[in-house]
Amino acid sequence: MKRLVILSGAGMSAESGIRTFRDSNGLWEEYDVMEVASIEAWHKNPALLLRFYNERRKQMIESQPNQGHLILAELQQTYDVQIITQNVDDLHERAGSKHVLHLHGVLTKARSSVDPSLIYTLKNPEMNLGDKCEKGSQLRPHIVWFGEAVPAISEAVPIVESADYLCVIGTSMNVYPAAGLINYARYKTPIFLIDPKPPVELPARVKVIAKGASEGVAELARLLADLPV
Repeated sequence: MKRLVILSGAGMSAESGIRTFRDSNGLWEEYDVMEVASIEAWHKNPALLLRFYNERRKQMIESQPNQGHLILAELQQTYDVQIITQNVDDLHERAGSKHVLHLHGVLTKARSSVDPSLIYTLKNPEMNLGDKCEKGSQLRPHIVWFGEAVPAISEAVPIVESADYLCVIGTSMNVYPAAGLINYARYKTPIFLIDPKPPVELPARVKVIAKGASEGVAELARLLADLPV
């Protein structure tokens, strides 16, 4: 069974109604990203960050996986599908994908603010000041903020290296270290890019599917059907 590795970003979930920071009418128009997505902001105003991520969590709960998520889950019948996502929602999992690595954390979990190894699955969609871990410290969103390392990148590299097919969906790949992952694909590994507005300059081996996530993943499935399984 060939390994299909997916690198997904905000555009993957945009069709499900998950608002992104970068698009027009995005979250950056309402919030300064460094005030709600940096470790400095957490130390400065934890109540604001808890409220911000409570809002994001509510939006996630009210959203549903789109056709793109569902087709990726269906492809598991034919391929060893490994998803590496920059998204902090759980739409891939809710669609049925079994192997999902979240580079930047996930809204469904919290962790200790003093011990990063203490990670908890949230039973309540809201986190508040006074919610503490077993060591007595304030719980924080299980999100990788600006100014923090991305521990999962070390898990992502060998997954990309092992790809028989690689597809980038809904991300500009401008945010490092995630943007560097494509460079770990083997030289002969076919690479697909699903993006309605793709960059002008791309390596020759990148096959562009200039569509949104749902239509693009459907096209990807058709293209893969003509390649060795």
